Amino acid sequence: MKTKKKRADNVSQYKEKINQLETAYKVTSLLNSELNLKKLLDTIMKISKKVMRADACSLMLVDEAQGDLIFQVALSGVGSKLKTMARLKIGEGIAGTVAATGEPIIAEDAYKHAKFNQAYDKKTGFKTGSILCAPIKTKDKLIGVCQVIHNRDKGKTFSPGDLYLFKLFCDSAGLAIQNARMHQVMLDQQRQRRDLEFATSVQESFLPQSPPQHDRFEFAAKSIPALNVGGDYYDFIPFNNETLGILMGDVSGKGVPAALHMARLMSDFRYISQRIAEPKDLLYEVNNAACDRFKMGMFTTATYILLDLKHNRMTVSNAGHLSMLFQKNFGKVTEIGKASGAPLGVLPNTRYEQEAFDLDSGDRVLLYTDGVTESQNKRGTQLGLKKLIRLMARDKCRPQQFLQNLEKDIKEFTGQAPQFDDTTLMSFQAL
Repeated sequence: MKTKKKRADNVSQYKEKINQLETAYKVTSLLNSELNLKKLLDTIMKISKKVMRADACSLMLVDEAQGDLIFQVALSGVGSKLKTMARLKIGEGIAGTVAATGEPIIAEDAYKHAKFNQAYDKKTGFKTGSILCAPIKTKDKLIGVCQVIHNRDKGKTFSPGDLYLFKLFCDSAGLAIQNARMHQVMLDQQRQRRDLEFATSVQESFLPQSPPQHDRFEFAAKSIPALNVGGDYYDFIPFNNETLGILMGDVSGKGVPAALHMARLMSDFRYISQRIAEPKDLLYEVNNAACDRFKMGMFTTATYILLDLKHNRMTVSNAGHLSMLFQKNFGKVTEIGKASGAPLGVLPNTRYEQEAFDLDSGDRVLLYTDGVTESQNKRGTQLGLKKLIRLMARDKCRPQQFLQNLEKDIKEFTGQAPQFDDTTLMSFQAL
């Protein structure tokens, strides 16, 4: 009789194990089908409560930044009362101890367990009886803790068999949470790419689509942002009296904030230049507008040229930007148009100087941003102004081909080194 009873007990245990494995398999399939993290956490709690026949359950995830546990879901009819107790220190209470050790805990009577914290019962009015608490891990890394609870008044307790099933459940939950997080990261990255692509297209719409055409001059320009969008800018502003405004500048910083400031600044130049012709006076007005608007410590350098296309004469004013390079009929290269005042957006009411230069046939001008001269190779060596001057001096091509050659030379110099800053080039030549 004892042998038959023992066999029957073994069969019953095997059947229970099979049922637990079937349940774990179904739970795994169900959890892995949900990729929305918020819905997944809710599903984990509902299933754990049902499968473990528990009266209450909770899920806490590790906050790596703060080094503690955050309640994600609490189901027992009193979950809303836990909002003011949303965090738990690792090592505190039963759940915190499981997080600290990485080992599950079964407490037949929570009130007799040395680590049980009665504060939650006092806060919610729930009477905790037996607790089963297990870690949630992914690749041996703790990401959270899950626990199921029996109401003390019902007198139920969790068994070692329950622990086996609950550990399987928590393993599946950990994998599902990791998959949901990875899915969310992928969605965020896709959204960021779309946003950056849109921002890039918007910024490109502000920059000239093509250089101006004129029978006495040739113009060319090229801008390569370090990120999808950048803070370098340039513009050609045509006027009705055979004059052309030429603008180049560099907003401090990179990325979307710099691009937004760039777009607004270019609008300022376009608008104010219609009523103020002199470059030094134009910079004065734009600077005051920038000082009123730039509240985040951002500023911008700018060189503005008013080019008289009829008389081959250019007037230049520079607000903290790099000097231009001037080449006399493919001869010696010199610096001209040096900065006469602070960058825009730094000091209100700043006065700027201006210089005038006559251009003969063959004379060529190069404007650039510091991303050009500060381009680095893998050894950390910068291109530098001297090398840029040498590259310009040896090149005898007209602006369009000249910039293509210069861009190629810069890429050969930097090699596989990453681009740290936006690089912008502009050249024009009297024909």
